Amino acid sequence: SRIVFDTAPTGHTLRLLTLPDFVDASLTKVIRLRKKLSGAADAVRGLFGVAGNQDEVVAKLEKMQERIRGVKALFRDESQTEFIIATIPTQLGINESRRLLGTLREEGIPCRRLIVNQVITPSTGPAFLKLRLKDQAAALQLLDSDPALTGLNHVRAPLVDVEVRGLPALQYFGSVVWKDGVFEKINAGAGRKYFMLGGKGGVGKTSCSSSLAVRCAQEGHSTLVVSTDPAHSLSDSLDVDVSGGLPVKVESPFGGDLPLYGMQIDLEQARAELRAAVAGGGTSGLNDFLDNLGLGMLADQLKDLDLGQLMDTPPPGVDEAIAISKVVQFLDSPDYAHFDRIIFDTAPTGHTLRLLTLPDFMDKGLGKMVMLRAKLGAAAGAVKNFFTGGKGEQDPAVKAMEALRGRMDAARSLFHDATKTQFVIVTIPTLMAAAESARLASSLRQEGIPLETLIVNQVIREEAGEKFLAARIADQQRALQVVRDDPGLGQLQLITGPLFDLEVRGVPALQYFGSMVWK
Repeated sequence: SRIVFDTAPTGHTLRLLTLPDFVDASLTKVIRLRKKLSGAADAVRGLFGVAGNQDEVVAKLEKMQERIRGVKALFRDESQTEFIIATIPTQLGINESRRLLGTLREEGIPCRRLIVNQVITPSTGPAFLKLRLKDQAAALQLLDSDPALTGLNHVRAPLVDVEVRGLPALQYFGSVVWKDGVFEKINAGAGRKYFMLGGKGGVGKTSCSSSLAVRCAQEGHSTLVVSTDPAHSLSDSLDVDVSGGLPVKVESPFGGDLPLYGMQIDLEQARAELRAAVAGGGTSGLNDFLDNLGLGMLADQLKDLDLGQLMDTPPPGVDEAIAISKVVQFLDSPDYAHFDRIIFDTAPTGHTLRLLTLPDFMDKGLGKMVMLRAKLGAAAGAVKNFFTGGKGEQDPAVKAMEALRGRMDAARSLFHDATKTQFVIVTIPTLMAAAESARLASSLRQEGIPLETLIVNQVIREEAGEKFLAARIADQQRALQVVRDDPGLGQLQLITGPLFDLEVRGVPALQYFGSMVWK
């Protein structure tokens, strides 16, 4: 009688909520196409006195569409469904929750509660730190001994007492992470270099990416840090608005010319580019093609179908590959040739693996589309030229798809070139995060992605004490006040979950955690 969905991080979750709309729209067009084709075939069979059979495929598609529409309705039925936002008491976490709530409201998804987890209470003291350090040691041991992670350069980044946000904080954080020859090793070599930082959600990928970008810029490299995460946090981390899909200069508060730029990929713009590349001339181009072939009755059956719209809504997941291809396009332009360090702040693990494998998938798919479109265009041109004697021109849609395919190929080559690209895994010292990092490392090696470095973030120092806890509590309370003052988040029921001294893992720990949160 109760079903609980543990969804993926924000970007994936937004995709999940919009997927039924995409499937419903696609099925509507496919069903219409099937009916039109069936009607045309029935008309032809009727000329020869052959009885037509009922199209069972249409019935199955309509039944599937009915179930999909049921899911759409369920997502929006507040008597049955509720979306609960979970976050942590940091400015970056609160800002992402604010954007998520706005999207939920736009989509009509019921949301009445907000959980702020990992809150440190004033009663937390030396006992908490002692037990936490013991639990952390077990996770670090697993990271050091796991076969999938051996051979990597392990870097341990401390859990600092304030949120890493803004250039001064990033410079400090970078000074304690990218030290002891770590930066010199990954930065070695001539020519342009690309760094991709990825891992489980909530491990501090954006802070590590931004601090690496700051360090590169401090060393005199013209640096661009790019967020490919649908749920961007890069602007929050840099404390500069870098949205809009173009590089934005990040000015140093200390003066001087710091060659640092940030950019958040504009996913709506990326989707528009895909639609334009695939649809080409759209419906008018298709109808012109049918007319040129003189298909008569069949053309009349199909012309009003708007087949070009079948590609109007690209499937979820395509925009990561388009985003990467757009970055490659930018960097091939003379206007962006001065960047010699490019850092990708990627989405959580699932998104990142899809991003790395989509160029191969898209290349194969686009290759088939180009061949099909070229053949159809050649056939239409041959008929037209037979009557006009003119010389056919290349289909603009074919040219656009070939250009897109070329950028996909460039992205794929970039991901696998060890002389130019390095993937850096970011994790935290918990058993669950360690296990996910091991799986990610295995997947990267299977895909042939260069991997040399593992950052273990948020490691509690042995000397951490009451002063550290007091600073963390004060920082968290400022973030909680932002929640209470926010016009949207402040209207939700606020539930706080304490930061426990042990990892919440297994039924007994979950029962205890639940008794503290759901009370």
